[in-house]
Amino acid sequence: MKEKLLPWENPNQDYRRTLIKRHSERRYRTLQLAKTLRIMLTKFKALNIERYNSEIITKISFLEGNSDVLDDEDFSEAKKFVSKMKRNLTKAEKEKEQK
Repeated sequence: MKEKLLPWENPNQDYRRTLIKRHSERRYRTLQLAKTLRIMLTKFKALNIERYNSEIITKISFLEGNSDVLDDEDFSEAKKFVSKMKRNLTKAEKEKEQK
C-alpha cells in the first residue's frame, strides 16, 4: 500500500533533513545572541555600568545551556532582551559622550 501524502507535502523533500537544518540554524543563532550579549557586557563594564551585569550573565548562561532545546517563545524573548540591552548601551554611550 502506498503512503498517501497530504496536498502540501512534497514527496521529493526530506522533511527530517529540513527539521535538522532548522534546528541547527536556531542553535547557531542562539549562540550568536549569547556572543552579542558577552560583547555588550564588556562594553557596559568599560562604561562602568554595573546594573545590567546580573541580568546579562543570567541570560548568557541560559542561552548557552539551552541552545539545543530553545523554543520559539524563548528565542523571541532573548531577541527582545538583546534589543533592549542595545538600546540601553547606545543611550549610555551617548550620555558618556555628552559629559
